[in-house]
Amino acid sequence: MKLTCLGSGSAGNCYLLHNETECLVIEAGIPFKEVKKALDFNISKIVGVVVSHEHGDHAKYLHEYIKVGIPVMAPSMGHVTGELSAISKPFAVRTFPLVHDAPCSGFLIEHQEIGRLLFATDTEYIRYKFKSLNHIMIECNYSKDLLRESYYDGLQDRIKLTHMELDTCKDFIRVNENHDLRTVCLMHLSDRTSNETVFQKEVQELVECPVYMANKGLEYEL
Repeated sequence: MKLTCLGSGSAGNCYLLHNETECLVIEAGIPFKEVKKALDFNISKIVGVVVSHEHGDHAKYLHEYIKVGIPVMAPSMGHVTGELSAISKPFAVRTFPLVHDAPCSGFLIEHQEIGRLLFATDTEYIRYKFKSLNHIMIECNYSKDLLRESYYDGLQDRIKLTHMELDTCKDFIRVNENHDLRTVCLMHLSDRTSNETVFQKEVQELVECPVYMANKGLEYEL
């Protein structure tokens, strides 16, 4: 199974977990037509879409999935449509609360091909520890130093309370690192307050598995 990033950040978020016959869409922040192109227009393989929260860069195009009858799991928005079994088989999806300025959910996704994958974005921190994660997809939005240089105090405070800082991200990975961890993907980096090279290097020092940066067009095997 592959992970494909179609967008990450304020311009729009969307990720595909897919093999030849199945696809789970994570986030609906880019036009559905871009998802169709990425799947060679074989949308029958989409078993469902999960959405973390209501902000447009994550949910703007959710209605396009609902319109064509694709099952939706967006509990923080009050949307659960279609048969949940369509998402739970072959993917098992569980949610947990995150810390944002709108109701927001993280996802623990299980599939026999990939094991256990954690997805968490747009959150100040994650209050839970997870057992035996095989893949971590996590926000790493900014560093304290770059934030201090880039924004006035009021906006700094909002960002600190709604997005994950580098050291917080590293702490979570350090606590949840295990011998079965196969990949880490850093998501939702700010254009102004992040340094991709530094972030990747510092996280890579914590784990033995590959660390990927969620740039548009990224694709790797899970």
